[in-house]
Amino acid sequence: MTIKTVVFGAGRIGKNHVRTVQHNPRFELVGVVDPALPVLPGVPCVRSLAELEAAFDVAIVSVPTVHHHALGMELLRAGKHVLLEKPLASTATQARELAELARRLGRKLAVGHVERFNPAVQKLAEVIRSGLLGKPIHFSFTRVGGYPSTIMAGNDVVLDLAVHDIDVFTSLCGDCRLVASQTHVTTDNTVPDTATVLLRAGSGVTADIHTNWITPTKIRQIRVTGTAGVCFVDYIMQTCELWGGNLLTRIAPAEVDYQSLRTIYANPDKIHFAVENQEPLRLQLEQLAAYIERDEVGRLCLADSAAATVAIAEAARHDTEAA
Repeated sequence: MTIKTVVFGAGRIGKNHVRTVQHNPRFELVGVVDPALPVLPGVPCVRSLAELEAAFDVAIVSVPTVHHHALGMELLRAGKHVLLEKPLASTATQARELAELARRLGRKLAVGHVERFNPAVQKLAEVIRSGLLGKPIHFSFTRVGGYPSTIMAGNDVVLDLAVHDIDVFTSLCGDCRLVASQTHVTTDNTVPDTATVLLRAGSGVTADIHTNWITPTKIRQIRVTGTAGVCFVDYIMQTCELWGGNLLTRIAPAEVDYQSLRTIYANPDKIHFAVENQEPLRLQLEQLAAYIERDEVGRLCLADSAAATVAIAEAARHDTEAA
């Protein structure tokens, strides 16, 4: 039996969900709901849930964040399983309400924190588990570039971008708390478009997240400092490298002079890990099928974890100044 699926929202991300569902034999796309009534070959499209005639099992929701709470609650009450795009909701209160309703009704509610399925992030998790990095000390995330063409009410760079890295840090290091944050309004004087967030996990590992809509080039990277080296991850290129002074061979200068030190610093040991490039959205959909059919969560982000991320983002948005 295939999983009958409806995609809500046919914007850029919604159309990617439509494509991945259509190419996965475990799912059957029975409809798309979007007020703009898009034309998608071979797919029944309607303007609202009320107009939808087909029965379905799961809803994939890719509408503006401001509508996540109302539509998510409606779908859960209708007895549907739901995959909501990140962030789970606009506020921590709304996010908790969605998580609680899903739990009370026994419905499955997952959240599209798709970077969990990025093969480079999965490789980083393997490197950390292997011990090659030593003990992780600090994560530094950079996610910049790509000013949105439209900004819906209540959205900003923290809810739009920083939540990705808050979730990745949580998935790798466990529950965390906000230590400090600073956001800036630099473009239209109303919406924070630049943010720096400092986090601390229960294990003591810390993280800083720098994110903005301003940088003209998209950069999506992680740098992890450990006691045995530094690991560099590129989300976009899906690469993972470990750098260290003595990972493979121990080099010590015969004489402590500037040129000897410069040679050592310019030639650290590097391990370039093989990463099989795959589309994270496809991998997430595969796990969603396993979750619905066999209750296998895998790397999926569930509602409680996503609600905690929204709570951190909400707190981080409060410290804003005009640049």
